[in-house]
Amino acid sequence: MLKAAGHVFMGLAAIVLALPIAIVCAAALNGGRTMAFPPRDPTLARFGEFFISEPVWTRALMNSIIVSTGAATLAVLLAWPIAYLLWKTGARASQTLAGLGSVPFALPPIVFGVGLGFFWAFLGGLGSIWAGIISHATLFLALPLVTISIGLQGIDRAHLDAAATMGATESVTFRSIILPQTLPYTVSGFFFAFVLSFNEFIVMFFVSASAYSTVTLQIFNSLRNGYTPTMAVGAVTFLTVSLIVFGAIARWGDLPRLMGADQSRR
Repeated sequence: MLKAAGHVFMGLAAIVLALPIAIVCAAALNGGRTMAFPPRDPTLARFGEFFISEPVWTRALMNSIIVSTGAATLAVLLAWPIAYLLWKTGARASQTLAGLGSVPFALPPIVFGVGLGFFWAFLGGLGSIWAGIISHATLFLALPLVTISIGLQGIDRAHLDAAATMGATESVTFRSIILPQTLPYTVSGFFFAFVLSFNEFIVMFFVSASAYSTVTLQIFNSLRNGYTPTMAVGAVTFLTVSLIVFGAIARWGDLPRLMGADQSRR
């Protein structure tokens, strides 16, 4: 009885989650300029506007790709030395850096966004796209920091001892043992940061200062003219990117371990 009730509950939860997604996906097919459900005169023209013909949306999409890719890359480059020093030495300095790197992700986004707005205004970088990249890299640094640290902790110390016994230098050990074993975790950290940066709105709202728009900002700006099917295309794009990325992590990464599963019970 309890098992059947659990199945019913999970089925209802799946329906509740799927219905808004289905409605948004269908709304993107409207042939007119207003959203309606069921869609009127279904067409893929709005997708063409979003990805090809409408400069406002294509520029916003390109800005989103530039910011999210740059932020994820920078976050990984900053996280690697911190995670490596923390794993190798456990020094207080590396622990402090790791703690500081995790603070922005723990702060309310509105607080972090307002602080960054004042910070970049003081430095004269407010409204520049590189300020958006650095801001997102700082905000999402905790993600690759965690995934890389998990990968490093999973390295078998016997492999390192064997390499040292055979006379391998530290750089050779890093290239031949440490880096290959942590590569899936590094890639996972990159894509976690990429997806969240691609979807982030609040911090970007403050640091872009209306100088440029990402897709999230453009959706917000378009709300002044009402809901349009092109906005729904943006939402479908976010959903598709997230599904592809997390599906790839689940397929080729160690998703249970990244989610905190206890590996000792396997």
